[in-house]
Amino acid sequence: MNYKTERKKDHVLIIHLSGRLVGEFQTIPLDEEIEDLVEKKYHRIIFDLSELEFINSSGLTFFLKILTRVRKLNGEVILCALNELLKNLMVTTKLNSFFTICENVESAVDHLEKEKSL
Repeated sequence: MNYKTERKKDHVLIIHLSGRLVGEFQTIPLDEEIEDLVEKKYHRIIFDLSELEFINSSGLTFFLKILTRVRKLNGEVILCALNELLKNLMVTTKLNSFFTICENVESAVDHLEKEKSL
């Protein structure tokens, strides 16, 4: 798995993932970076999964861990641009009821903007 982080205004963090997310060891550097950014008030995180080919239970656990961490701080995690495999996996595991899922990064940013104004 490869990743790229992008910091936006209003403490929004966009994380672009690519490749295969299949082992907990893969997430260690990203988890450490997210932890540092959460301490800097980046509590609104968008995961762009448009280039993520595959994910297993370790990857799902990683997303749940991040979701738990930021929700304790009144933050949010949005997953966007899921391929059909990921969409089906989210429904099968019922994780779609925990995560906000958007079609693309732009709609995820719009969602956070609307949420902020409420």
